[in-house]
Amino acid sequence: LSYMSEYRVHLFFVVLLVIVSAAAQVAGTYLMKPLIDQYIVPLIGRQSPDLSRFIAILLSLGGIYAVGALASYGYSRIMLKVSAGTLYKIRNQLFTHMQTLPIPYFDTHTHGELMSRYTNDTDTLREMLSQSLVQLISLTISVTGVFVAMLILSPVLTLLVVVMLAIIL
Repeated sequence: LSYMSEYRVHLFFVVLLVIVSAAAQVAGTYLMKPLIDQYIVPLIGRQSPDLSRFIAILLSLGGIYAVGALASYGYSRIMLKVSAGTLYKIRNQLFTHMQTLPIPYFDTHTHGELMSRYTNDTDTLREMLSQSLVQLISLTISVTGVFVAMLILSPVLTLLVVVMLAIIL
């Protein structure tokens, strides 16, 4: 995290966009219930149904998913910049450190072994920074949002799910 200190503003926007993306995903899922219950089911069997309200909610649902997709694109682009800059610092520090190592160290460790470690470790860090960190935040927000939506829709069913989950665990 100390390597990422100059990217605090970027990371703030990443967290903000992750929250927007996760909220859009939860809101889109939550809107499926009224879409089906209030707009699709009442239209079944009608000769000439009024589709204006149905189309309006479909457009709002599409707008919500579009905002979520744009937020996902935004945080992905920002995290690419943050991870590239952070790894640039790490690689420079590794290279500088490698130049200060004594010659006998290189006699006991092959050059390929050292470079393989550096390459694999920095690649793992790149993957963690650009994907895993963001996914952890996103999934935490999504699970929390889905749980809140479950409580709003049916507290009894939510309690049953939590009890069953405890039994399974």
